[in-house]
Amino acid sequence: MISRDFWLYPLSSLGLCISAYVWYSQSYGKPIACWTRDCDRVIRSSYSRLLGVHNSTIGFWLYLSILLVNSLRHLGLEPWPTLASSTISLLAFIGTLVSLYLTYIQLFVLKGICNWCLTSSALILTIFLTTLR
Repeated sequence: MISRDFWLYPLSSLGLCISAYVWYSQSYGKPIACWTRDCDRVIRSSYSRLLGVHNSTIGFWLYLSILLVNSLRHLGLEPWPTLASSTISLLAFIGTLVSLYLTYIQLFVLKGICNWCLTSSALILTIFLTTLR
């Protein structure tokens, strides 16, 4: 049977890819592929930055951190495995809170739906739920 921690690899890798794609689109002003027509409006709104940094950039580093800490833990290179687990849980919890806020902004303030943003929100929530024991 596959451990729950194994699922952190594909979930964080997928989140990393989505964040990188949106970050690239934002950084270079490229149109973004979207199942809805609101993605560009959402990712280019005034809410798409936190302290001047693209939300997708923050998401990229969040998913990368989760991936790296999980890898260190499984390779036995982390001297404090409990600290690594707690770090992943804390990162996922903070990411979930921010994603819930941004989903609220997206749906009720901007009145738009960005499939990439919602997918990232679902991924970080799933990662958080996976870390709960």
